[in-house]
Amino acid sequence: MQAGDRQQPERAPRAAAATAELEGLRVAYLELLKLSLCDLAGTATTSVWTHTDGTLLSRELSGDDLAIRAAGVDWPLHGTTMVGLHRLDDLQRCVEAVVRDGVEGDVIEAGTWRGGASILMRATLDSLGASERTVWVADSFQGFPAADEALAPIDYLAVPVDDVRANFARLGYEQNVRYVEGFFEDTLPGLTGQRWSVVRLDGDTYEATWTTLQSLYPGLSAGGYVVVDDYGALEECRRAVDEFRAHHGIDDPIEAVDWTCVQWRRSSDAAVQPAPEPRAAPATPPRAVERPPRDTHVVSIHERRLMRDKRNLSNEIEHLRERLAAAEREVSALRRHPLRAPRSVVRRLRRP
Repeated sequence: MQAGDRQQPERAPRAAAATAELEGLRVAYLELLKLSLCDLAGTATTSVWTHTDGTLLSRELSGDDLAIRAAGVDWPLHGTTMVGLHRLDDLQRCVEAVVRDGVEGDVIEAGTWRGGASILMRATLDSLGASERTVWVADSFQGFPAADEALAPIDYLAVPVDDVRANFARLGYEQNVRYVEGFFEDTLPGLTGQRWSVVRLDGDTYEATWTTLQSLYPGLSAGGYVVVDDYGALEECRRAVDEFRAHHGIDDPIEAVDWTCVQWRRSSDAAVQPAPEPRAAPATPPRAVERPPRDTHVVSIHERRLMRDKRNLSNEIEHLRERLAAAEREVSALRRHPLRAPRSVVRRLRRP
């Protein structure tokens, strides 16, 4: 089943009002947190996209355009997650279900960017009194490997681990969070002995998705969830998931979350041995892009237009300076040779 096969109802960017009951307060808090993580708590937000010339630009979203962010379609300039409200709603339900049903294991997100989805998992666990479970946050924290020529150069996608820690701390979630730093091929195989109740994958590529499943799925408890962020949007990710499931005879139904994300709940306790890589591994290990000191500013459309106008004015000023310099040279020459002045006038008069 393709993730986009099922239409999802529009998710309005709004929270629930608080009530006097504890459960009502818990729900209202998490609803407001999700809006904040998506940068939808205000009247407008700012979106980032890649221009045709390869540069990043930003523009303000407001009114009906906020549905773009709620659906998890754009990149937020200030938000801490790209996944949108549908995926956050479903992730919250998954965490609530494993706590309610007593499914054993910690939760992990492989591919976290600024940490928003992991923050929601930590908040949901704490709101349910399950603070003893650890939230694992795995990422290169350096962006995409250098081999990914399209995404690796984009500094915006490379969020240092200290920035992610600061995002957790700002919202009060510093306890029982573990960070796994490095490319998945180097780090996730070392987690094969852990027990999981929720595994969230956002690795984009075939190799990252396969490595995550191969390393983490054997430790997923029966009743636990696998959430795959890019199944519908990226063919490489979808192929890795389908081949892994086929290799192990996994027939638990895949459920669509939104236009790209899917999840399934593991029903079997049968042991799953790590599968061999079904195609040739990369010839060289993944490496990070060398980046200059960070500049997190993304130019807005208005700034880009101002920069274009500035360039045009600068060119015009330079042209006027050249004309002025030429006129000054001619005046200087006329002053040195007064008799040339009448000839100059005659030449001008003779021009067609």
